[in-house]
Amino acid sequence: MDRPTDVSSRGPATPGTRARTPSKRARQLLSLVLLLHLVAIVVSPLSVSPTSGLMEGVWSVFQPYLQFLNLNNGYHFFAPEPTSSTIIEYDAERPDGSVVHGQIPDRSTWPRLLYHRYFMLAEQMENEPEELATAWAESYATHIASVQGASKVRLTRVTHLLATMEAVREGTGLEHPESYEREVLGEFEWAP
Repeated sequence: MDRPTDVSSRGPATPGTRARTPSKRARQLLSLVLLLHLVAIVVSPLSVSPTSGLMEGVWSVFQPYLQFLNLNNGYHFFAPEPTSSTIIEYDAERPDGSVVHGQIPDRSTWPRLLYHRYFMLAEQMENEPEELATAWAESYATHIASVQGASKVRLTRVTHLLATMEAVREGTGLEHPESYEREVLGEFEWAP
């Protein structure tokens, strides 16, 4: 009759032995981490306004974690009350005098995940902290200048407002010019 194999030994696994399982404490810790992660995932969409003060408080606890992993974005675009969307338009002037017009996000951006990343960056420009607004705009302009080979970049934030119920009833299209607001974020220039 074979003797049972001691699975707690630290030696290399041999045929007929089982791999060592994590300790009970390690399993409990992993379970707690997974539970907190799932709670954070659920809290993010539940904290979108309109919501309770309790949910806002819970969100404030998980917000740094959600922000670090970029897990709290996008929910307010869909429900319960979508918000306006933001596009950053730019005019990039090259040293030879030619001007490149573009926008972030650009629908021709591929792969689609990169388009989505640019979309989220543009959305962040709608909610930037006031004290960082100029620095954020300058960082966008610097990136555009490096990509386009420009020495001067002008940025404009374009906010596409949601159609009101009255406008929809009157048959006003979603692309109507009055549904857009434009705000110049600044002109940035670099020595050639």
